[in-house]
Amino acid sequence: MRRTLIVSHRWSSLVLGLVLVIQSTSGAVLLYHAELFRASHPSFYQHTDTPPVVTTEQAVDLVRTADPDFDVGWVGSDGGVIAVGDRDRTAAYSVDPGTGRINEHASITDGALGLLQNLHNCAFGCFRYAGAVPAVNGHVPILGFTWAALILSTVGLLLVLLAVSGAIIWWPSVQRLRHGFRVRTRKGRFARDRDLHNVIGIVSVPFLLMWGITGAAFEFPAVERAWLAITGGEPVTALPQDSFIPRQAPPETRTISITEASDLALHQVPGRLAYLMLPTESTNYYRAAIAAADAYSPYENRAFYSGDVFVYINANDPTDTMTVDSSQARPLANSFYDQVFQAAHFGWLVNSWWRLIWLLFGLTPLALAVTGLSTWLVKRATQHRRRAAQPRGGPPFGSVDASGRTESSSDNA
Repeated sequence: MRRTLIVSHRWSSLVLGLVLVIQSTSGAVLLYHAELFRASHPSFYQHTDTPPVVTTEQAVDLVRTADPDFDVGWVGSDGGVIAVGDRDRTAAYSVDPGTGRINEHASITDGALGLLQNLHNCAFGCFRYAGAVPAVNGHVPILGFTWAALILSTVGLLLVLLAVSGAIIWWPSVQRLRHGFRVRTRKGRFARDRDLHNVIGIVSVPFLLMWGITGAAFEFPAVERAWLAITGGEPVTALPQDSFIPRQAPPETRTISITEASDLALHQVPGRLAYLMLPTESTNYYRAAIAAADAYSPYENRAFYSGDVFVYINANDPTDTMTVDSSQARPLANSFYDQVFQAAHFGWLVNSWWRLIWLLFGLTPLALAVTGLSTWLVKRATQHRRRAAQPRGGPPFGSVDASGRTESSSDNA
């Protein structure tokens, strides 16, 4: 069994390791997506440190007046400015709340960051991001899902396989456990890189499993259901906030304003209003995302779309509301998956300083690829030298001479 694990670990990493390294390294960069976007769009976040003179509703009116063709879909706050975004979530205007000045129109899905998001989140299958490749949205024969989904789920499951098999291979027994954490720096390149590979791998197993399981579950909900079943939860992947059906309002009923909807949402759940989705013809309700006051918020450090408690408000009936907190009235395993395990995939549940730990472990697949490839190349080179050193026409490798000794020096070594 150990030999089988070693072979599967080695060859799966050699064959698919490059894809895994690209995926994990791009994800490590995207851990700081919010900070990188803000740094690359300084004029978008220009604002005065004075009391607000415009409300979010007035900011929406300003944007609609300045750009009548802009299809406003949501409004929120980020980095001190009021952000007004489109329904496709591809672009946004920023408004300085202290002056009412429109700062900048910015694409939030283009450029290098958009390309990285398309690579990591969609395998280049998302058309709203830069670098989309239509071919990966084609369906795999027989299986029925897209090539992009196959790529992403395969990478996630591969990461789980490598983490589990690597941990089993690494296990040195209880008596020799301390030897599993040593790095021999004076025993040559092979010993050093092999020890580094083992130590880095075993220390990073919890993070690698988390990324592998959640990454595969994004494409295949069956992975999430299996995890919930193992951990004692209910195998239900649909969240309570996935559906809201507003009551039918009488004809000619007045549509409540953005300000009224915001105030009503904050009355229901005191805290910070992160963003407010506006009604559409097909969804005649507001959806407010709120980071509850003095409460744990796993999406607190996400750009634009933070907040994890949702308040739905019928656009024509302020008495018809629904408040959804996915951490309430659910089994502990389900709440843990939604509020901790899945949020940990993106690092949003911690600030930028603590996220350095995520960044470090996010780069471990790259380090494991370098050290693993190094030891494999050294081993292959050693085998070639030993074969080349054997005299032609001499006795077979490992044969026994007259004295009964094996002529293979490698066995003695």
